[in-house]
Amino acid sequence: MFFKSFLKDGTLPKSRPAVKKVSEFINNKSHKQKKYISLMLVPSYSGGKTRSLRIPRGVFHGVLACMLVISAVVAGFYLRSNYHMRAAHDSRVERDELAENFAEFQNEAENIQSDLIDAVIQVYERYSEVQQSTQNRIDSQRVEHQSALEILWEQFEEFEEMLRELEEAQRAAIEGLRHRAEIIPPIADILNQMEESREAIVAAAPLPATPLAQPVAASVGFMSFGGQPQLTEEELQARIDGLMHEINLQGLLLSNLSSYRQRMDGYLRNYPTLWPVAREISSGFGWRRNPMGGGGSEHHNGVDIPAPRGTAIMAAGGGTVTFVGWRNGYGNTIVINHGGGITTKYAHNSYNRVAVGQVVERGHIIGDVGTTGRTTGPHVHFEVLINDVPVDPIAFMHER
Repeated sequence: MFFKSFLKDGTLPKSRPAVKKVSEFINNKSHKQKKYISLMLVPSYSGGKTRSLRIPRGVFHGVLACMLVISAVVAGFYLRSNYHMRAAHDSRVERDELAENFAEFQNEAENIQSDLIDAVIQVYERYSEVQQSTQNRIDSQRVEHQSALEILWEQFEEFEEMLRELEEAQRAAIEGLRHRAEIIPPIADILNQMEESREAIVAAAPLPATPLAQPVAASVGFMSFGGQPQLTEEELQARIDGLMHEINLQGLLLSNLSSYRQRMDGYLRNYPTLWPVAREISSGFGWRRNPMGGGGSEHHNGVDIPAPRGTAIMAAGGGTVTFVGWRNGYGNTIVINHGGGITTKYAHNSYNRVAVGQVVERGHIIGDVGTTGRTTGPHVHFEVLINDVPVDPIAFMHER
């Protein structure tokens, strides 16, 4: 702050006068002026108005004291902050050193632990090797004996399973043949011959005395099967020999069954046991009154089965078609040869669906019901002939 001399109008003089002492502006004898401090505000540009500001000395001293106190407080906070910052920095450095030392200690501890584990494993493996070697030397003969008996036991179980399968296969086959024999007489004759043959085979090779159906339990060395008394190798081998004998016997019986089954195949496939149409019979086999009127009677060589026109006609059994065409009185006719001297005839058809030489199976659709030929309404005329001699079809019609 500095003071300048002004003209009476408040402007600066053109020539800069000498600076007067401050005491010239203050009346030292004035007691009132001693209570204030005057501050003059001089603008830095020309033409500005100079102003004077009086501040009480007490206020000035108080403001100055406050500024000093604030400066001291700020300085104290600043110094304390620097102290705490340095302390925090030192703490971080110490923490990082501790973390590094802990990591090194942890790594060292893990290495020591890994070495200890490896050492324990090596000791355990060595101990196991020694123990196993000792056990092998002590029990070598017993283990060999056990292995031999276990192999025999496995063979015994396999043979027993094979025997059950053979017996089940034969039982199922024979039951099925007995069912067919009830409706196919030639099969019944062949089945009786087969049973006599089976009895002869069994008589020629009697079953062993050892009961094969009884479960076997074995204990071998320090191991046991079923918790039963010990079974020696000789006893188990004898039982397996008995099973082998039974399996061979069942094999002979199955071969015998297969050969007789081949003799039955033709009858099973071709024997005419199926109704050509699943309807009721209107006229049976034998003598009857003339259905066309005019009196008298005639012999009916088959059976008539009425059905709506166009109903499918099925082959009563498998065979070969030997005739397809028109016959007087029969109209559209189909004849099938089933072998063994047996043929079937289907007449009055509206449409024939097979050709001569065609091989058909039981149930194959061969034509449609109609009214062709000598007939009073739509029906199928069905005949069964043995060596060209008509027989009653009812004896063959067992399956619808």
